[in-house]
Amino acid sequence: MKSIFYSIISVCFLCFSCSTSHDGFIVKGIVKGGKGKNIFLSYDGQVDSTLINSDNEFIFKGTLREPNFCNLYLDRTNPILLFIDSTSNITIEIETDAENFSSNYSVKGSLTSQQIKELHSRLIETFDNIKTLYKNTIEIADSSTMDSLHTYFSQKSNELVNQHKEFIANFIKNNPKSFAILPAIYQAFDSRNPVFRYEIDAPLFHLVDSLFMTHYPNSIHTKEFHAQILQYKQQYQSLFQAQQFMMQNAEAPDFTIQTKEGKTFKLSSLKGKYVFLDFWASWCKPCRAENPNLVDVYKKFKKYPIQFVQISLDNNKEQWLKAIEADQIGEWTHASNLKYWDCQVAKLYGVQAIPANFLIDPNGKIIAQNLRGDQLFATLAEIFHSKGNRK
Repeated sequence: MKSIFYSIISVCFLCFSCSTSHDGFIVKGIVKGGKGKNIFLSYDGQVDSTLINSDNEFIFKGTLREPNFCNLYLDRTNPILLFIDSTSNITIEIETDAENFSSNYSVKGSLTSQQIKELHSRLIETFDNIKTLYKNTIEIADSSTMDSLHTYFSQKSNELVNQHKEFIANFIKNNPKSFAILPAIYQAFDSRNPVFRYEIDAPLFHLVDSLFMTHYPNSIHTKEFHAQILQYKQQYQSLFQAQQFMMQNAEAPDFTIQTKEGKTFKLSSLKGKYVFLDFWASWCKPCRAENPNLVDVYKKFKKYPIQFVQISLDNNKEQWLKAIEADQIGEWTHASNLKYWDCQVAKLYGVQAIPANFLIDPNGKIIAQNLRGDQLFATLAEIFHSKGNRK
């Protein structure tokens, strides 16, 4: 995680002379109380600098091959993270003061940079609220009240953190093309307390990965983040396998959800039949690649007592329905709450990444997970051909 974060905050651009119309970018601004100080702009492990003039003003200019992040600072430990939204004719203006450089600034000319600031301000606000809560509970507790106040502090601080996480998650879902998503997913209260952890928040990490693979497949940040996700998958594979093992032979959680036709679907209505429950989304490339296999398997086994049910983690109904039509998977049940990873059914089944699926027997027990292609065919063939089950 650290390597990608440092890569994000260290990218910036070369300087050259100013003009009204320019092919590259300009980063300029005012630093109150900054007269005579050096200000720095870092990029690709290099650092450019200039002197803040007598009017507290500075200016940097440069070119870049693709929209990218840059890091502006007086002190390396106290940077302002910016994003250059365009490769040409863009000017970003900063106004701040030397004493509160990265906490009291305004930015114009870059929507992404404004979003980064807003998300960071929200993080600081949440952290300040937690510190105030600590001061008003734990710091005033004595031996007679420590246990009760500690419990109260834990409960209320967790609520504040979860509210912040929900705010960030909603931003990601509502701004799927914004590069501000990357620093958002890496927010931390301090070096030991990241807001999001893969082992807990894997679905959100996978959502960010899917969004960037879809919208910016050639970006260096997409490639680095995707590589990090693959590393996380390997690192936490045993943990997730253990969680899946706990689901094996367990009662399949019942649920109610709206179908694409607007009807109410309840899993328990299919008791007495096998159910292939699949989680997917129109924006998920591996899911879409697997759909033709599902079509083939469905055609071979639809005469047997098995029902296919797909739950989509889409948030756009039109895109969801278009994908169903394009992949020719409309013969079976489709449902979604159209809230991305905020899908209660996915949470109910502990889905950390998609595609994910569960095979449920007629008694409502989960008997297999994540069956794909030939493996799904072989499993169903063993069940139905050996038992001779028919509708």
